[in-house]
Amino acid sequence: MTPRSSALLVASALLASLLASCGGTGDGATATPTTATPTTTAPTTTAPTTAAPTTTAPTTTAPTTTAPTTTAPTTTAPTTTTEGPDPDQVRDAATLRAYVAEAASFSQADAAWLLPGGIDPAAGGAPGMTRYVFRETSAGVVPTLVEGPIGRQVRCQDPDLPCSYLDLIALQTSVGPIPEALSLTTEELASLVDELDTLAAFAARHAEPDAACAAGFVSDAIQTPNMGSHFHRARSFLDGFDPGAPEILIYAPSDGSLVNGPLGYCADGQWVGPDLSLVGTAFLLPPDVVGIEHPAGFTGDLDNWHSHFNLCRGNARGRDAFVTRAECVAAGGNWFDAIGWMLHAWVAPGFDSQLGVFSMWNPTIAPVVAPDVVRAARQIQGSDFPDGARQSLITNFAFDRTLVVDVGQSVYFNNVDSVPHTVSAGTPDDPDLASFDSGLLSPGDNWELPTSEAGTFSLFCALHPDMTATVVVG
Repeated sequence: MTPRSSALLVASALLASLLASCGGTGDGATATPTTATPTTTAPTTTAPTTAAPTTTAPTTTAPTTTAPTTTAPTTTAPTTTTEGPDPDQVRDAATLRAYVAEAASFSQADAAWLLPGGIDPAAGGAPGMTRYVFRETSAGVVPTLVEGPIGRQVRCQDPDLPCSYLDLIALQTSVGPIPEALSLTTEELASLVDELDTLAAFAARHAEPDAACAAGFVSDAIQTPNMGSHFHRARSFLDGFDPGAPEILIYAPSDGSLVNGPLGYCADGQWVGPDLSLVGTAFLLPPDVVGIEHPAGFTGDLDNWHSHFNLCRGNARGRDAFVTRAECVAAGGNWFDAIGWMLHAWVAPGFDSQLGVFSMWNPTIAPVVAPDVVRAARQIQGSDFPDGARQSLITNFAFDRTLVVDVGQSVYFNNVDSVPHTVSAGTPDDPDLASFDSGLLSPGDNWELPTSEAGTFSLFCALHPDMTATVVVG
């Protein structure tokens, strides 16, 4: 079953429950049984017949006097009926049913590489944290990244989970229970650790940049914060996936600095530039080699591969840029409509990433920060995003669980997931769409939640009832 059809079944079950509670009937579905309220009738009450006693004189007989029979009228209590269905509940059920129908017609991409059709995105997302990233350029908003397979992804970016290379080794040797969030069996964990060990051995043989230059790797001369500089070997791109032979090695200045400008280059098998340390590895698989479906790389589902789109590399500033093709060429950069499936793997000693072994970012690489700082620093907003507003990303079938804002501080929900969602007031069991409701949000859509009233408000997604959150205003 596809993620979309599964989601629609869940949403349909929710609607069935709502319709049953308000006596409605679903489109083309079995009618919800109607429960009639029984009529309550008081019993008939009749007064007894009252007769006066007969009096007889000694010599004469007096006429018998009989009081008329008195019968009380039959009294029937008025019939008590239950009020009709709550109009708000009926309206909510109809609206939710319409959302299900609209979501069913959403033009989802047929493969992980492709974007959905018919979307008009706003700038938003967080590279390495969301399925899609859209950025603003002088020519409008364009897609700049797709990550992971369509549907729910197994992201292991919680520092409290054993997601780094060293954490996975410790988990495998401990023979303890594997957290459900990792979605790994004992056998899969052992295979994954073996693959990472093989990769770490390759990295150790190229700890110095001279070794990479001698082996045919070429520097991109760009130092990306919390990532480093990519040394790639183009002849390896056509070899397919091999955990022991990455197409890219990642280095960063040994003194922990950030170089402002081109980093350096390889010449005659030697590195020309500042002293560098190996900080990680990466893989690149062209779609014409592995196809446009999400790659089946390392064992398990922790490896969320990504691809860059509309990217300008190698300009004079030594930084990636997201500009138009003409602007890229004018700045001396190299333009890429798309770059193949990529994946980082942090297995170098001293640079164990607590955001996960396959995270895009590594907080131990300059500038060194706490893991939770990286996500906030990577959120994308357009130039029209209001100052002081709060951005909340909808990604991987989840909201931020709790949002705390001031009265009047708007919250902008940005859907950068692979399927539509809604931001609807109430809970799946007790929707309150009259309070607020976003309608269907396609990938790339932004929606503002007004916060003019203090209080605590619950919200949920009408298509995925397990998606809930709380907004605390004031």
